Amino acid sequence: MFAELERFEAPDRSFIGHRDIVTRSLARYYAVKPYVFGDILDVGCGRGYGFDVLESLGNKKTGLDISLEFLKEAQRNYHSLSLIQARGEKIPLRSKSFDSIIAFEVIEHLQEDIAFLHELKRLIRPGGTIVISTPNRLIASGGNKQPLNPFHVREYTAEEFEALLQRSFSNTIIIGQHESRNSGSSRNQLIDKIPIKWKYSLPSHVQGIISVLVRPPLQISDCQFSTDNLPAAHTFLAICKI
Repeated sequence: MFAELERFEAPDRSFIGHRDIVTRSLARYYAVKPYVFGDILDVGCGRGYGFDVLESLGNKKTGLDISLEFLKEAQRNYHSLSLIQARGEKIPLRSKSFDSIIAFEVIEHLQEDIAFLHELKRLIRPGGTIVISTPNRLIASGGNKQPLNPFHVREYTAEEFEALLQRSFSNTIIIGQHESRNSGSSRNQLIDKIPIKWKYSLPSHVQGIISVLVRPPLQISDCQFSTDNLPAAHTFLAICKI
């Protein structure tokens, strides 16, 4: 059953419960687009939707994911991509192979977060950019050390995430992803009052279905990125240089 549910861990446009998750994910790609150039690696590319945003950028594009199922779907939709099945802590590619590396919603799944960052650092060329996103522990798990999401090994606060990145990178900017969608509506206020642990009493895909039934569709323009008020951001987005 656990393996069966894992297919919901990458945004799926064909699943109604992922409507807003897909939008949030694509918004991150749009947010980092000005920083991305040259040969691009997308670690944890999932079904490959980020390449819709990156299509006009750079030269060679490579996607990496642990899921062969996701990679097969990406290959059907994006024929020009180079795709690799591997774990993030040990990537079978030559050092200094990329100008830009994207790793969205990956690090919280890995046992060895430092080893993962060292791999990204090994693969990036001088002057390149690494962008990493991860959920805010204060929002995703109500501050609990043990993540409520069963697929997450750990989550971070803004301070913890920054301290971790500073061990590997000389220059790091952390941006928070927020939402402005009808934030004052009565439905949203009611949903936001539900304790987080109650929400996770249901499988994540069931939560997704309920969310899209009671909330208006999220738009890319509703996703805001700012360095202000990081504790209230649902996701952190880090732009890193070596």
